[in-house]
Amino acid sequence: MGEGFVEFYQTRIKKSWKLAFVSAFVIGLLVHMYKFTNTLLGHDSLFNIYGTQNVVRSGRWFLAAACSLSSFFDLPWVNGVLSLIWIGVAAAVVIDIFRIENPVLILLTGGLLVTFPAVTQTFYFEYTADGYMLAMVLAALTVRFSMIGERRKSRLFLSFCCITLTCGIYQAYVSFALVLSLGYFMTELLENRYEKKLYTLWIRNQILIYGLGMAAYYVIWQIAMVCQGNLQPNQYMGIDTIGQIGPGFLWDAVKQTMTSFVSVFMVWNFLRRGLTMYTVLNILFLMAAAYIVVTAVRKSRLYTRKGQMLLFLLCMAAIPFAVFIWFFASQGIQYVVRMEQSVCLLYILCGVLANRWLKPGKSDIAALLLAVIIFNNGVTANMMYQYMHRCYEESYATGVEIATHIHLLDDGTQKEIVIVGLTSWFSEEEYESGGGLKELALLKSIYNNLFSAGSCPALFLSEVVGLELSYYRVNPEMEVPPVDVGSNNWPVSGGWTWRFPLADEAVKAKLIDTKQVADMPVWPAADSIQVIDDLIVIKLGNVE
Repeated sequence: MGEGFVEFYQTRIKKSWKLAFVSAFVIGLLVHMYKFTNTLLGHDSLFNIYGTQNVVRSGRWFLAAACSLSSFFDLPWVNGVLSLIWIGVAAAVVIDIFRIENPVLILLTGGLLVTFPAVTQTFYFEYTADGYMLAMVLAALTVRFSMIGERRKSRLFLSFCCITLTCGIYQAYVSFALVLSLGYFMTELLENRYEKKLYTLWIRNQILIYGLGMAAYYVIWQIAMVCQGNLQPNQYMGIDTIGQIGPGFLWDAVKQTMTSFVSVFMVWNFLRRGLTMYTVLNILFLMAAAYIVVTAVRKSRLYTRKGQMLLFLLCMAAIPFAVFIWFFASQGIQYVVRMEQSVCLLYILCGVLANRWLKPGKSDIAALLLAVIIFNNGVTANMMYQYMHRCYEESYATGVEIATHIHLLDDGTQKEIVIVGLTSWFSEEEYESGGGLKELALLKSIYNNLFSAGSCPALFLSEVVGLELSYYRVNPEMEVPPVDVGSNNWPVSGGWTWRFPLADEAVKAKLIDTKQVADMPVWPAADSIQVIDDLIVIKLGNVE
């Protein structure tokens, strides 16, 4: 039993694919195991202790299916290991596309893919990470199935299906496919191994695949919303304004693209805020990349082939726009780090060009630089996880202290809880000057406390701390009232409820206007929790 699988592994799986998979998986474990083996909840994690990821209103109509293999529970180890498996598969596809055989470069490719900050931030939302990593695999396969010279309609159809499903899982990974396509085409232009008509045919195929793929994605999205009750797109990240183009839209999108592209490498104005290791390494990388590209063009004599040289320059110019393609779809789109995994391919591309066109000594220096970047990305990831752990512990301590204070005040007559204000979610002072937190690079959002967003305080007290009011124990016939989580514009919370004695917004609004609440000090002051009539009022922060 199983001999067929063994034979397939031994005879059909290339050694280079195996090495790519193992490098990504092992390096991923070394870098991210801290996250996989600890309870490091983020704000959204509170809403996704169990979540079906049915966020069709955000356009991710295939995400639930993509996440179903790991169950709909937030299981850090299961989700994490499955994510690494998908990244390993993506690494194998990428090295196959670039025809990488050098074992050192294969190791670097796996390491770059699995340690890039976009992956680290995705693991902040680990309950959905495996789905997103599957999107990376599908994006890579989009390119693999439609390489230059591919004429089989079945393969081109598979490419179309892959990009459609990629977008249906997470729209940002369309950029991964686009940048990978551009990088692959640039390497082929340098090699000049095909007839010109094949380049033209490939460009035509790409236009058809991506154009039809996006059209199919949109049609399926609209059908899915109708089938689930005539839903409308939510306002999350500008998804509801896709296609709505106003005055100056194109120029604004160009400016946003260029600013965001520079920020991926520089993070901020380092002349004002100071250098970090991340910025220094990226400055060195950009200098090396410029040298590598110029050397490749010179040694390949690409500059003598004017048409192909023009295509090469157009590909280079198109890369920032491919990375931030969704700026050109909606004025409301906001990019976050986990949407920028496609940038990682630029480091891999430079490694490919260095390996092919630089002399051994210089290519060794390029490999060393990429290795140091991988190591620094790994260190940065663990800094982020350490800070997440600290935030969770601080939040848990806050929750237990609040619950204890409430139990001391609870005489069995209090029916509901009112939470006024929120704790601060970001410490600018700590970020600017303390604890080396500037080294978090792209992962620069500092979450001080899980009591700092929306329904999180009540949800944390209910689901993590397990707070109960004695009124419902003394009167067991009184059912704890349901609470509607957040608003329907928040994709992880629309329509989800849990049970907690939280007063409704009308009661809360009326209380906030009273002098008694206005005079209450803010947590953790002794009187920041008070009993008013049959309500327990917790004042976490001032209301503007």
